[in-house]
Amino acid sequence: MSIKIISGHAVFNENAVVMSKKFNWKLENQFDPQAGDLYVVFGGHELAHQLLEAQFRKNSSYGYIIMNSEQIQSQFFKNKYYIQLMKRNVVFDYNRITSDYLKKAHDVKVLSFYFFEFMKFNNETNSKTYDVTFIGSKTEDRVKLMKELEEEFDDLKFYVDFAWKHGSSESLTQILQKSKVVLNIGYYTDYRPLESHRINKALACECDVISTMSDDDDANDFYKDYCYMTTDIKDTLHKYFNDELDKKKPYEELVKELSQKFNPHMNFIVQHVHKKLLSLHNSNGTTAEIVEESSTTNTDVSSNTQTQK
Repeated sequence: MSIKIISGHAVFNENAVVMSKKFNWKLENQFDPQAGDLYVVFGGHELAHQLLEAQFRKNSSYGYIIMNSEQIQSQFFKNKYYIQLMKRNVVFDYNRITSDYLKKAHDVKVLSFYFFEFMKFNNETNSKTYDVTFIGSKTEDRVKLMKELEEEFDDLKFYVDFAWKHGSSESLTQILQKSKVVLNIGYYTDYRPLESHRINKALACECDVISTMSDDDDANDFYKDYCYMTTDIKDTLHKYFNDELDKKKPYEELVKELSQKFNPHMNFIVQHVHKKLLSLHNSNGTTAEIVEESSTTNTDVSSNTQTQK
């Protein structure tokens, strides 16, 4: 009867490890739920059917906190199993745009927010092989932009990966440590939260980050202290390599500020849900009752979203 963490996708494994160490919640490699357990789930969209099936099979005697990382246009928001999984359990999110959508479109209430935290890696040699790096899924806009950049900045060395060759944390870290600048280019063109997972990982590897603006003004405003937020990546790259831009705050300060804003409330909700789960287990209740009760509990997160919006 404990709080545990599982990851459904390799891209979130490092986030799961860091959270496990920070809160002393067990990181599970073998999923074997017991009555009264509460699972914090990264990448739950990849495991939706399996998670639901296991919960039904065990008569909802344990619960999940789904750390949603999907955006509004994601195919997984058309997946009935993922929507049902979120409806039956507690949901956390990393941005206000998606959380508002979940409430309006699916009546899923996000009870707290979280951020993507990574291990800090120091580049002891400070040797940078690549001037500009982008790693992410292929879109026409991304391909077009990267081609234009490589043509315009032909004196710079680029590393571009649209195939996610570096899916593991170790492989991704190795490439980023060799990179001077990482570009953060949004996947979608509208209703875009800031893709802070890429930003935070790059900063943790001591890269500078140039990011396109999102549709979340508060997130743009917050992250401008940590990376170069821009509507014109070409112009910002010129200024960066001409030493016309001021240095940004380091990753350690980012983590400190986000931890202060998010972690106390997030931990409070986790402990509250686990306590209720144990109470309902003893009275043969279900996780659906926890979601219903928690949604009416004073769990306002508006003060915690000033940095992540």
